[in-house]
Amino acid sequence: MTVKYQMVASVLEHDILQGKFQADEKLPTEEELMRKFQVSRNTIRRALNILADQGYVYQVQGSGLFLREFSRPGCITIRKMQGLTKELAGHDMSSQIIDLSLIKANDELAKKMRCAPGDSLYFIKRLRFVNGEPLVLEEAYYNKKAVPYLNAEIAQTSIYRYITDDLKLKVGFADKLIYCDKLSKEDGDHLKLIEGDPALIIENTVFLNTGVVFNVSLEKYHYSSAKLLALTF
Repeated sequence: MTVKYQMVASVLEHDILQGKFQADEKLPTEEELMRKFQVSRNTIRRALNILADQGYVYQVQGSGLFLREFSRPGCITIRKMQGLTKELAGHDMSSQIIDLSLIKANDELAKKMRCAPGDSLYFIKRLRFVNGEPLVLEEAYYNKKAVPYLNAEIAQTSIYRYITDDLKLKVGFADKLIYCDKLSKEDGDHLKLIEGDPALIIENTVFLNTGVVFNVSLEKYHYSSAKLLALTF
């Protein structure tokens, strides 16, 4: 069950991503937020601490909290683990499912997923579009013990929204390996590029807040569309 401060942080994060606050705009005071959400000051402070830790807001001593200019149009924040649909809110996101199957983990996959050989995994290969143009070719594995059900309808929208909102799972942290490589002919065809063109590659190993690996993925980004943003603190 989501606790109150997490709920408040989630609502404020949604409002920020939807552009309800302007960059460098002062956020409502603690008292105003307490009245809006009907919660205690401690709850509001814990929620605001989450937003500060995530790089959404910063505090000016004696003046209050301000919204940080934390994003750029079309950029993907390296530290975020909220999925592209949420990361690129405001853009027209769509997906083409190339493969969706239930497989058994071989020794190599079991090592990556921190599971036992033979465990059931969902494999999803999909091409993701932003405003009608291909952005990333994604090959992802989900541990069925953590994510018991996936189908094409879920995969065509936002898997992470399904995991957090419907399954009520908490994404904890992720390991990301970022590098460049050349595309194969098949991958180039999907991204409307040619064989040998460069691609930005991100390998993700994503953990729940319990420390369990639930998702391992390989993302191949269109070189002319991918822009990464790193937040520093």
